[in-house]
Amino acid sequence: MKATIVTLMIAALALAGCQDKPKTEAPTNQPAAAALPAGHPPVGGMPPAAEGKPGMPKDAAHAGAQADPHAGLKPMAVPQGVPFKTGKVLELLDGGQYIYLHVQHDDGKKIWVAALPMKIAKGDKVKYADAPALPNFPSKALNRTFDQLVLTQAVEVLK
Repeated sequence: MKATIVTLMIAALALAGCQDKPKTEAPTNQPAAAALPAGHPPVGGMPPAAEGKPGMPKDAAHAGAQADPHAGLKPMAVPQGVPFKTGKVLELLDGGQYIYLHVQHDDGKKIWVAALPMKIAKGDKVKYADAPALPNFPSKALNRTFDQLVLTQAVEVLK
């Protein structure tokens, strides 16, 4: 008897929940154009700059997909307290936006490390900020895929 009552109550709730509800429009955060003060730029973006006037800056954040996302970035030393690894550079490849270092750690393990371009040579001992290696990383510039690649901005040559 209790099971029948519970079943009927569940069915009634399910049917009540399936009723058509009034359709409402999603609220917008944009005020009506009439509500904007005089001289306010249109909502939804800035109009293009007038001829002869400077427009938006042409940097990585504003120039679209063709812009260099690393514009203004420079190689840096490994910050204090950041996990790091050291090793000897076995091979060095120039990929344009990145340099690719084939590094052999002191324990014999080898790994590829990609960093921003900097002055470095084969045989140099380097220290780099450790990060998880990315598997099967494709490099369009070098037309190859690295089995494992660590991406880092922090690399320094040790003396």
